[in-house]
Amino acid sequence: MNKIKKFEIASFLFASIVGTLMHFVYEWTNESPITALIAPVNESVFEHLKLTFFPLLAFTVFEYFFIGKMYNGFFCIKAKAILLGILSVIVLYYTYSGIIGQNYMIPDVLIFYISILISTLYFVKNYKSNENKNLLGIIIFILVWIIFIVFTFSTPHINLFLDPRGFYGIRN
Repeated sequence: MNKIKKFEIASFLFASIVGTLMHFVYEWTNESPITALIAPVNESVFEHLKLTFFPLLAFTVFEYFFIGKMYNGFFCIKAKAILLGILSVIVLYYTYSGIIGQNYMIPDVLIFYISILISTLYFVKNYKSNENKNLLGIIIFILVWIIFIVFTFSTPHINLFLDPRGFYGIRN
């Protein structure tokens, strides 16, 4: 097994464990606005995208120092992979819950793990891309983080951001 595959297995495991724990961080920190920068503040689909994004981003930074420097487009391909993981959550969630007419915890959790798997598999398949656009990847990561911050504290009133209990964003 090559080094990339080993790192991506570790990425999948890390993101799965850390993302699962992150689900509770906001509550564990007595709803600290600081933790709201990276952890979900409610049960909306949008807030749960943080569970995929931030653990994969953290592992990406770690991974860069071990193998990422060897690949021209490492951050760009990682950004695409993570965005694909996020998009997977949205598409899979709304597809199954739209067909059934409601959502259930077990498929919701499975979608989280599937999204991480999709992200890591995309990277394994595309890491040799010669896209020398690391700066673009870094910019994408920063922009997505800014979007999470802005929409957590100033939330649009559409279903993606709606908590099942009937509120949007952070409640202070």
